[in-house]
Order: sequence, then structure tokens, then C-alpha cells
Amino acid sequence: LSQLQKNLILSLTSHEYDLFKSYFALIWNILQEPTFRREAIQYLLISLLCNIEYLVKNNNQKEQSCQTHQEEIFQRFISLVNAYSKKERNVSFYADKLCLTPRYLNTIIRQTSQQTVMDWINQSIILEAKVLLKHSNLLVYQISDELNFPNPSFFSKFFKRMTGMTPHEYQFSK
Repeated sequence: LSQLQKNLILSLTSHEYDLFKSYFALIWNILQEPTFRREAIQYLLISLLCNIEYLVKNNNQKEQSCQTHQEEIFQRFISLVNAYSKKERNVSFYADKLCLTPRYLNTIIRQTSQQTVMDWINQSIILEAKVLLKHSNLLVYQISDELNFPNPSFFSKFFKRMTGMTPHEYQFSK
């Protein structure tokens, strides 16, 4: 019953629909008889509820296996981003590594994390840039090269767009 309190919506096959329609028709017909049998109604309702319970459990197992698969893809994606984001910023690269289309990968990542693939890639790049700016002796142009930007200007514009600060401002902030 706790599952039914969650505004559960089940999709029924035509066979399941016909089965439930038959249950309700049979219950209705018995109730229309002047001397309907209470026990017959009780047993039909118990049987009906058992069938509903089966459908709810079956539906939950399908959702859980789907979520597990999506979560697995998400974890593999994050591992790839951690390994390759310095050099690879193209969604299709990560989709190819996971044997998915870029569109499907983006859908899974968005459903799992409420962020796009590019959001995750950009966050990884910014995190790496922040670490290099604060904890290395590299200059901005060297960090730009390290993170595979075409030039330091492009890196600086990207960094400012993502953080609201220039790399120099961030490097010397407390």
C-alpha cells in the first residue's frame, strides 16, 4: 500500500486490462444480484488486490533495474571525465567510449544528475584549472596548454565565464 500512496501509475498490457475489466464486471454482476454472496466478493477483491500487488512489484523491479543501469552509466561517465577532460571536451568522445549516442548519453546524465554532459566536463576542467592555479608554479599560459586550450585568451575567457573571475584574480585570491 505504501507504493500506492505515491500516485502510482501503471501501464497495462491489453491482456492485463482485459483481466481487470473482467474482475470489475464480475464484481458488479454479483453486487447486482438481490442475494449477493459476501464471501464471493471478498475473495474476488483479494484476488484483484493480489494481481495489483504483483503489477506494482513488477513495475518497481523494472524501474530499479533501469535506475541501476543509468547509475552505472553515470559512474562510468564520471570516471571517463576524470581521466580525459583535460584533453577531450567533445560529448561524442564520451558517448563513443560508452557505446551510446551523444543524445542518449546526455539524456541519461541529465536524468541522473540534473546536469548536462558539458556541465560535467566544464566543471572538471574548472576544478583542474583551480588546482593548478592555486597549487602549482605554472603560469596561466602553461595551464592553458596543460588543459588543451587553443590559446591563453580562450582559457581566460572560459575561466571567467565559468567562475566570474579571471585566472589571475583566482590565483591571487585567498
